[in-house]
Amino acid sequence: MAKHATMQIRIDEDLKEQADRLFEALGLSPSEAVRLFVAQSVIERRLPFTPHLSKSEGGMSAFGKLRHYANPHLTGDERAAWLKKQGENTGDARFCTTTVADAATTIVDETVLLHYLLDDEPRPSAKARRLIASGCAQAYPETAALTVQLLEEGYRVPRSLIGTVMELLADDVSFQDGATVRLAARLYAGNRLSFTACLIAARNVLTGYPVETFNKQLSNITR
Repeated sequence: MAKHATMQIRIDEDLKEQADRLFEALGLSPSEAVRLFVAQSVIERRLPFTPHLSKSEGGMSAFGKLRHYANPHLTGDERAAWLKKQGENTGDARFCTTTVADAATTIVDETVLLHYLLDDEPRPSAKARRLIASGCAQAYPETAALTVQLLEEGYRVPRSLIGTVMELLADDVSFQDGATVRLAARLYAGNRLSFTACLIAARNVLTGYPVETFNKQLSNITR
């Protein structure tokens, strides 16, 4: 006889009410719906739908989140003084959001994303903020991978924090293959794989396509 295990999750109260109404209309209990989802995901080795992990783009949820890593050589009182100076330089402008209704799409690279996350220099950081807040910035998975590499190797940001911040960044910037970038960010925070390898693992989960690799760690999570 198969052994049974319990799976517990926490969700927003309003979301639960909507889910209860939907499942009732489908003739399912919440537990039956969850069991079907888990079983189908395991059978197909992928999610049975394309997840939309972000409600909007063009926000500012990630702006300046890594500000205190911008000058890693400063410590103690020096860092506190530098942070205070940066706050005075940028002033209240950082809290202003400008939306351009019909703005043309603009491709941004890792330098724009780094200035946005680190808020390290007043002028380029403010420009990066305005561009991303307008909703017209677009980036690609390879740019996300390079940004992650620079944050870890150049700024010594912990992997767990990078994963969290990159997921927030994917809410602000329109990433091509955004669902993959978001899932890769979550995977990156919990293992020692490169972000590029996490992108491959994320695509494996989302598409169900098999992965051939000689990387043992990647092979273990894509079986």
